[in-house]
Amino acid sequence: MSCSELCSPRYDELPLETSADCFVCSAFQIVLKIFSYLGYSDLQAAGGTCHRWHAALDQTEFNMRTRVCFSKVVLSDQLSPVADLLRCERRFRHFLFEDVTLGQVKELMRFMGRTAHSLALDNVDLNDKQFYGMLGVLPHLHSLSLKRCLPLFMSGSFLDTHNSCPDLNDLASNLAGIRELTLCENQYLTDAILMRLTSFMPSLEVINMSGCHIAFHNAIHRRFYPGNSSSDHVLPSESVLTFKFILTILNLQRRTLRELDFSHTLIGQALLALSDLNLQLQRLYLAGCRQLNCTTIRNFLGTQPSLTALDLSATMCVSDENLAALVQTNPQLEHLKVNGCLSITNAGAVHLAKLKRLKSLDISNCDSITSSGITEGVASEENKVLQELNVSYLQICQECIKAIASNLRCLRSLHLNHCVNGATDEAIQSVIGQLRWLRELSLEHCSMLTDAALTGINISKLELSRKQSCSQVSSMDNFYPPYSSTLAERDSLAGSLQSIKISLRSKAEDEIVRDARRKQAMLAAYEMNLIREDDFEGHNIQQLRGLRSLNLRGCNRISDVSLKYGLKHVELKRLLLSNCQQISLLGMEAVASSCPSIEELDLSDCYNIMDKTIQVVTAKLPRLRALHISGCSQLTEHTLDAIITNCTCLQTLSIYRCRSMYTDLEERLSSVRTLRNLNMDNLTNIDNAEFFRLKKRLDY
Repeated sequence: MSCSELCSPRYDELPLETSADCFVCSAFQIVLKIFSYLGYSDLQAAGGTCHRWHAALDQTEFNMRTRVCFSKVVLSDQLSPVADLLRCERRFRHFLFEDVTLGQVKELMRFMGRTAHSLALDNVDLNDKQFYGMLGVLPHLHSLSLKRCLPLFMSGSFLDTHNSCPDLNDLASNLAGIRELTLCENQYLTDAILMRLTSFMPSLEVINMSGCHIAFHNAIHRRFYPGNSSSDHVLPSESVLTFKFILTILNLQRRTLRELDFSHTLIGQALLALSDLNLQLQRLYLAGCRQLNCTTIRNFLGTQPSLTALDLSATMCVSDENLAALVQTNPQLEHLKVNGCLSITNAGAVHLAKLKRLKSLDISNCDSITSSGITEGVASEENKVLQELNVSYLQICQECIKAIASNLRCLRSLHLNHCVNGATDEAIQSVIGQLRWLRELSLEHCSMLTDAALTGINISKLELSRKQSCSQVSSMDNFYPPYSSTLAERDSLAGSLQSIKISLRSKAEDEIVRDARRKQAMLAAYEMNLIREDDFEGHNIQQLRGLRSLNLRGCNRISDVSLKYGLKHVELKRLLLSNCQQISLLGMEAVASSCPSIEELDLSDCYNIMDKTIQVVTAKLPRLRALHISGCSQLTEHTLDAIITNCTCLQTLSIYRCRSMYTDLEERLSSVRTLRNLNMDNLTNIDNAEFFRLKKRLDY
């Protein structure tokens, strides 16, 4: 055995049992503890270390966090990926079928039936007989989601005993344990189907009917239920889904019901009818319900003091008065979304400081909220509870962002998108310096940011160092011939800029020149290795060691310097750099080496991105699942070769306006077996799911 083999750790020899003679946890328990802090991708990578670490993934706590997803494939027991899953020794509890076509999947259903607790079907082409067969072998279901399953409800005979429905007793026993029911965006859902389905679920805690075509007007109800003022003792309609009949179902479930979702429906004054049911809701979602009025929402929320989560996004009913009443009647709120509620002003935002248990708050796109509404509200004093804050698209100043950083020290997620005036270098330096727990930072279109914001580099000092270096090179050129025309040209340009004493430029033109000078100094220092440790006088984004998502879209002043000297995050999974025109191969090569866990990368409309850049990125980022390179006009078929060769996990690829790589694109990408979403020009007339079903690898 070699010396290296003797010294290297043997992870597969870790003990699995706890010693009987001492109270010390085994190494296996330590591994489980470490695993509890890891995300899904990290768990999968750790599970590949050895057989025992892989066995640790079969623990209940990790299985509860894992969901098996089938997307845009034709499923068959004899073909991959189903055949691969059937050979797996692990047992999973959560399954998602998205845009799939079902073939012979009896073995898959039996495999799922042993342990499946939740089943989600999204735009799945299946009929009622296939669905009955699935439910018949899934006795442990706790959650059922049927989203956009149009063929399932189109005939109207779903669960009808007169239309070849199997023995209802078997289905009833399997559906009795369901606690969560999701029926989103099903336009053929009717009163009769809803009644049949929910009659087998006596203890529902969650009902989600967002995006369904629900009839709220009394005239519609009278048309389909003539001569009846109530729907309690009449047969449910086979043609329409009415809110009055939904009330009947909610009344039957009122003792256990804890969550309702009527987002993106026409619910309005009908919401008051829920007050008579004496519901004790904990979570209520009404996003996009523009028919709601101030009186209705205020009166209903007054009857729900136990609410912990409320979503009123993009509604017109939330005013300052309503927000004040909401804070008073619902003090238990932990999650609140009122983004896009244009009637909220600073007077209402101030009241949010009274929600002492608030963990996440979204007030983005509330145009009337400014800096004072935040500094006198949620950021008025030290808050150790709030973890997520979204203030995107607000007219806030630099001091407001500093107050957020100073008083909300426990933030995990901060969104400052389009806060152009407030998101300055100094403000972001305050964020980096004080919000050390940040996991997600979004600075989209904060166009004033420079490399100094992310690296803490003193640009003025760097410019001085560069000038001194350039002057030394110029003095040497008096004795020796110039060895670099590029450097000579750079010195000449610097001299010409220094000679300008009086400027006749406009303010905008001066800013463009100053930006060019900053870029010139940074690039020169980068290329000449003039950046030293003492140049970093501020806070470096490296200090956010747990950062997992960074959005810098449209931050055009960010250059390769930030990528090389700032982004060194082993946990970073999502990096968005679209429209950052100053980044190139130099910076992306550093990112690919320092951030190996990236799963989503957006380089759209980055002009300097070339084939070599994509070759380096795809080779060094083995976990890459989504790659967006739309508008990178210099890319050619060599980029396509790199993607096909290196990307073993790629699921989404966006290549709009990449004209030089479109030759036989569909045929060549069919070899990327994991690819499920292809976004490109001239693909508008064919659905992505249908596109992939045309490939031989997806045949029955």
